[in-house]
Parts: sequence; C-alpha cells; structure tokens
Amino acid sequence: MDGFSRLRHAILSMIVRDLPLGFWEDARTRAMQTYLDIFHEIKSDPNALDEQRLDKLYQDRHFRMERLLADLAKKHGLACSPTILDENNRRYVYVTKGSFGLTQTYVQAIGGMPHPARFRERLAAMNGIPDEPRLDFGDEPREVLLEKEFYGLLAHNPVGKRFIENDQKLGMIQFCVPSPGCTRWALQLTIQEIISAYEVAKPEQKPERRLAWKKGRGSKRESK
Repeated sequence: MDGFSRLRHAILSMIVRDLPLGFWEDARTRAMQTYLDIFHEIKSDPNALDEQRLDKLYQDRHFRMERLLADLAKKHGLACSPTILDENNRRYVYVTKGSFGLTQTYVQAIGGMPHPARFRERLAAMNGIPDEPRLDFGDEPREVLLEKEFYGLLAHNPVGKRFIENDQKLGMIQFCVPSPGCTRWALQLTIQEIISAYEVAKPEQKPERRLAWKKGRGSKRESK
C-alpha cells in the first residue's frame, strides 16, 4: 500500500469512527434538493433581471448551502459555529466533530480548487504542521476551539453553466482535504465512497444459534 492509499484508508477510517453515516446521506440528498429549489426561486423572482439571474443564483446558492451545512450539523450532533470564521466582515459556517473540521464551497469543476480565501488557507495549515497563530476565538462551542487532525471541505458544483434547470442541478458533491498550502487537493472522496466505507466497517455478524430437537431417548434439546 503506497502513501496515498494509506492516507485515504486512514481518513476513511476516521470518518467512519467520528461522523455519523446519516450526515453524508443527508448531505447528498438535501444538496440535490437545495440546488433545484434555489434555481426555481431565482427563475421565478420578479425582481431579478434575466441577465443577472445566473449571478444571483451563484450568490444565493452559497448562502443556502451554508444554511444546509448548519442544519446538517444540528441534526447529526456536530458542533457548529457561523462566527468562528469571520473574514473580511463575512462569516462562514464551520462544523466539527472528532478529528474533523468542515466548511462548504462551490467549485467550477470537480477536481478544481475554490477561489482563494484566507480562512481556508489558515484551516488547511492544520493538515500539516501549523506554523501560524490559530484563528481568533470568541464565545464559541468548546468543540470548535479544539485543534483538528484534518480540515476538509464539502465541494460541490452544478451540471453545467447555463441558466436552465438541467444545467443547474447538482452535478457532484465531494469531501476534499486540501494540502497545507490550500493549493491542491490532497484527497478527494465522493459521498458514495464514504457511505460505502461504513458498510465495509460493519462488524461481521455471527450466525444465530438455533435450538433443535435431538432425536432419540428423551428428545432433549441442544443448540447448534
């Protein structure tokens, strides 16, 4: 097993250990619905110019996915803070559990990186040996204040680029771990890969012992 395979196996194992399966299942299904809902809202918005609907969709979808991440954290028992990541007077949702810290981001194409952001660079530094001061913390849940072993992003994008329903459906959503410099992905995992890892990790179930009647004198029962 090479270094990349060991990293992949280690992170998948920690995901299964630290994060509930339902978080990933809901992330996939609810992201699909969120993409469709926000498209139809922008399409029917009488206050939006046709020429600007795609720009408005891009902006509004970001905030809707932020809300989705916060809702998923609340439902599945992850610590969540919209104030710990406060950059340029904008706040970003950050959720944590166990060894992981998570944010969400749009990417133009799966495999591509999001636009540079100082808060992502600082969090990505935790995936190596951090040599910068930690973020300034306020009155936050205890869990979000702890160092995490890995920082990852839920990276997502639509099918295409035109302002039509088929293009603005969810194309892909992945869990990606950036390199310490946040210049490339060190690891990319599809939601299906993650869900499958929970199946592999299930403990092997032993066959049930059944009671049977032993033929012969007294017809005594024995288990087998």
